[in-house]
Amino acid sequence: MPPIFPPFNRSISSQVVGGEEAGVGSYPFIVSLQIFSQHFCAGSILNEKWIITAGHCINSVPSILPLSILRVKAGKYNLQLIENTEQTVKVVKAYVHENYKRGIGPYDIGLLKLASPLKLNNNVQAIELAPPESEPTGKAWLCGWGSISTTNYPIMPNKLQHVKIEYINRTTCHESVKRLTGSSPVHETNICTGPLYNKISACSGDSGGPLISYNGKKSVLTGIVSWGIVPCGTLGAPSVYTKVSKFNDWIAKKINSNFSYV
Repeated sequence: MPPIFPPFNRSISSQVVGGEEAGVGSYPFIVSLQIFSQHFCAGSILNEKWIITAGHCINSVPSILPLSILRVKAGKYNLQLIENTEQTVKVVKAYVHENYKRGIGPYDIGLLKLASPLKLNNNVQAIELAPPESEPTGKAWLCGWGSISTTNYPIMPNKLQHVKIEYINRTTCHESVKRLTGSSPVHETNICTGPLYNKISACSGDSGGPLISYNGKKSVLTGIVSWGIVPCGTLGAPSVYTKVSKFNDWIAKKINSNFSYV
């Protein structure tokens, strides 16, 4: 979760509030990022070798610790159980976008290269990226293990949560954040969701996780959870994501330059 970012008067955080438990296996592309067996962020499976997440999630790994302490858990539903569907893999490389400056801001995207490939199956699957420069509209789905609390005290669920939400345009998003905080870091590389009239939002622990649209029955990754207003579910407050369709080239270049394992 990014730190509070001055000069905001109200706390801003990366952060499912207002949702419900997802069905087992409903989102086979989501992964839990863990340190010392503790979930701290989520990510999505690009292929058997690569995970996409938020840059601030990668930066939150203490610099004094080796990257090898980071674990990616795929095929998870209940974080408190050892499940026969789960796969645990170490990370060998991490990339944060060169323009990301830490904290709340644009270009909040990163990639994790796995030490060994995931075994793709019904419970562990890759997700398709939104087409370059595409503009998602209408309804979306958010899933994650983030706090379900609408107060400043987090309540972390064991089971994967999800919620149906709606995209809002960037102007509305910018104005909403500015009205609540006095300023707004919403950028052209962000997308936002509401509804602004309901207590529904991403929350702490959802960071790095997927915002998706459906193309028929196929899931498409449109956003990566980046930040939002605290307390989560604040009326009038959007959830803010990294807009995946702005980064197709960056993703491809990183992956293609690391084609083989090290």
